[in-house]
Amino acid sequence: MSNTVIIEQESDAQALSKTWGVLLFIGLASIIIGILVMAWPGKTVVVVAVLLAIYLVVSGIFEIIRGFGSGLSGGMRALLFIGGILSLILGLFAFRGFVVEDSPFDAVWLLALFVAINFIFRGVGQLMEAADHKEGRGWNIFGGIVSLLLGIIILVTPGDIVVLAWVMGIFLVVSGIMTVIGAFQVKSLAKA
Repeated sequence: MSNTVIIEQESDAQALSKTWGVLLFIGLASIIIGILVMAWPGKTVVVVAVLLAIYLVVSGIFEIIRGFGSGLSGGMRALLFIGGILSLILGLFAFRGFVVEDSPFDAVWLLALFVAINFIFRGVGQLMEAADHKEGRGWNIFGGIVSLLLGIIILVTPGDIVVLAWVMGIFLVVSGIMTVIGAFQVKSLAKA
């Protein structure tokens, strides 16, 4: 039986050692993309809007799926379902705004508004998670406060694509830094 535990620990360590490189790459890519978005907000307006529409659809699907997961409080489950459904619907409306010229939806304004709401929901969710779980509490509080602030900034100026690009750039850089830190933590766990 002890051989089985040793083999399982070795396979876990091997999986962790492979994962940290992927996390490091994702974190560095996020930082670089965030800097590029902030450096050329005027040139990236359409690209950012299309990428945000894709993000809304994909994250909406995953938030709905995550809402069916076990171990969630009722409030967290409701936030995931509401945020996921809103994300999916608004992402599809944003795509329609790109395709149909006379669409009543201004895709950039709609995306900015949803991104603001999404940041606020994520911030509240992270703060609720920090209240429920001790593990990672500091990071959840930090992430929750940053998400809330970014959401409020976008709500104040929903039609300003430059502000949206800067906020998304800051979010990408901050989440990239956190992912890089997490990658090195995973690497140290793999060595241990």
